[in-house]
Amino acid sequence: MKLEQKGHITKKERQDKEQVKAILKEQATGQEVKLLDVTKQAGAEDFFKLISNVIREADIDLISLDQFQLNLLAINLQRFSQCEKNINEQGLMIDGKKNPLIAASNIYLKNIQSLFNDLSLSRNARMKQLLNQIQTQKIEDPFKDLIN
Repeated sequence: MKLEQKGHITKKERQDKEQVKAILKEQATGQEVKLLDVTKQAGAEDFFKLISNVIREADIDLISLDQFQLNLLAINLQRFSQCEKNINEQGLMIDGKKNPLIAASNIYLKNIQSLFNDLSLSRNARMKQLLNQIQTQKIEDPFKDLIN
């Protein structure tokens, strides 16, 4: 079951999705995602703190099961940053060949994008979430009184 879906869904599907979202929100209440030792060892502690702050401010519900992905995101951000720094220092070409760090950088970037989507941190994921909230809210029809 996709919690965010484009197109028409039945009332029952909408109710089921809202119930799942409520359960996920309840599971996340009071839980904290923690910095793992591997993230510290990778030198990605600052990235982890930055991401954690963004998540807290955006009121995104994460549970302890998400902490692995969050730590993995921090590590990938650190490694991507290091690759880009080295590419800038060494240049795009080394001895007439493409710098191998470019391929590594692209892999880390793809991992980062995937993890952002998985954690609902991307713009598209947030827009889908917001759109779904707007669609499921019981907003009174302003023209209802005019018709009756």
